[in-house]
Amino acid sequence: MTRIITECKLRKMIILCIGCLFLGFFIMKLTTSAKLGLPYYIKVNKQQNCVTIYEKDKNGNYTVPVKAMVCSTGPDTPLGTYNTLIKYRWKLLMGDVWGQYSTRIVDGILFHSVWYYEMDNTTLSATQFNKLGMSASHGCIRLNVADVKWIYDNCPVGTTVEIYNAKEPGSLGKPETIKIPAGTGWDPTDPSKDNPYNGKTPAIKGAADKTITWGTITDLLKGVKAVSTTGTDITSKINAEGKVDIYKAGKYKVKYSVTDAIGRSAKKTVTYTVNECKEKPRIEGVTDRSTGSDTVIDRKYALKGVTAYLSTKKLSAADIKVNIIKKSDDTYTIEYSIKAQNKLTGKAEATVSIDRTPPVIEGISFKEITLKQLEAGKDTIIKLARKGIKVKDDFSKISADKVKITVKAKEDYAYMVTYKVSDDAGNTTSETVQFTYFADIRIDGIMNHGDLPYGTAITEDYVKEGIMAVNSDNVECTDLITVEITGSGNGVYKVTYSIPNSDGTILTVASYYTVKTEPEEADGLTDAEAGSVNEVDGDNAGDTGTEPDSRKDSETAVDGTSRN
Repeated sequence: MTRIITECKLRKMIILCIGCLFLGFFIMKLTTSAKLGLPYYIKVNKQQNCVTIYEKDKNGNYTVPVKAMVCSTGPDTPLGTYNTLIKYRWKLLMGDVWGQYSTRIVDGILFHSVWYYEMDNTTLSATQFNKLGMSASHGCIRLNVADVKWIYDNCPVGTTVEIYNAKEPGSLGKPETIKIPAGTGWDPTDPSKDNPYNGKTPAIKGAADKTITWGTITDLLKGVKAVSTTGTDITSKINAEGKVDIYKAGKYKVKYSVTDAIGRSAKKTVTYTVNECKEKPRIEGVTDRSTGSDTVIDRKYALKGVTAYLSTKKLSAADIKVNIIKKSDDTYTIEYSIKAQNKLTGKAEATVSIDRTPPVIEGISFKEITLKQLEAGKDTIIKLARKGIKVKDDFSKISADKVKITVKAKEDYAYMVTYKVSDDAGNTTSETVQFTYFADIRIDGIMNHGDLPYGTAITEDYVKEGIMAVNSDNVECTDLITVEITGSGNGVYKVTYSIPNSDGTILTVASYYTVKTEPEEADGLTDAEAGSVNEVDGDNAGDTGTEPDSRKDSETAVDGTSRN
């Protein structure tokens, strides 16, 4: 009896040893799967809840990414490298719930589907399914049915699984997840023939044939919506392919397409019809204007600031026809026309006047200033100079604040004040006067005289008219004034008035007289028609004694007291 028991024990020991030998060999195979040629290597990024499957490159290393899956890990998901141990078609999980297509990784950690209340495809937890992509499990790695079944079908027991943390999801990125409505019991990726999502695809709504008015801005996505296979909104994923030229009548095809997170697509093609424009083209920017005498009136000038439109479409300037008609030396009529693609023609017309006359600054005069004003400085003089001035011009509207006023101190008793302004045609007026503090003798009535009639004789008697001198005792001393007249030969005369002060110094004041060098036309042409220009150049004023260089210039200059 003892012998029999011993033999039984011996047989059991032998069987146990053989079993241990096979188990050890099996475990050895499992722990070396990456070296034994298994087809795939699985990497799980716990931090990003993303699975990436790799296959071998030509050197036999698992470096080629072939598939990415979104998953849900949990706090107890271990980091490290493991080899899968066993597979289960259905597996009872913690909490008396079930998972499909489970594969054990290590200990109680498995790949499995989102859990079901029962071992029944129709009892999926929709709430947990919609958490895919975020941490949600205790420690297992949850996937949708299609992905977990792929691992179950394609990755043999012993496949290496590496679980790690990283900021980047993986070589293929992190896939999107599809959502399902609350109360849904089916995983939309489940390949079961009974799955109600079989045969379902996304749907595009609101895309239809449309007729639009020519030139109407059209948003091809306005009013178009899309839902996924499970009925959730994926409007933001719609792609519209095709172009509608709203400025060209015709029919245009637009193809809409959308693909949801499980790779199912929908397409729809519609026709947009653009009607012909019924409006005439219009030409904008055509206005009557004036310009300087040196302007070339040609097509380039005519089209400056001019634009043509058909409804809201800007037309090419090259298509605008321009007809320039010279009415007189100083007047042009410009006719514009353009024929649009709808065979209608738009027209416009403008008058261009040659502006030869500079603006006139009114209110400029020599001024006597007080000692306080003299000592206050240039800013005070500029304010004083700006009071009461106005600008008039034949064509341009010029406000007084457009007049540039510059002030230059003259010795210790006066300021030379220069006024300068230009009109839109570039004609410029510049005039310089003197603001003087008179401590002794003063001369009144001196001013510039421009545009004097042709043939006017500039004599001493003529230039003394209206001139008066008064000493510090308010006694007239006009007879002490001496006059010097110099001519430039172009109709401009410099007239210098001099008078001795009580201290023996000489007070000198100069002005300019401009006489027209040609008689006026008999038909009574205006100054602009005659091409007369009254330009005052302040740079030639003051004590430089330089006369203007053309008959267009007229200025007043004040030469200060000559200290002997």
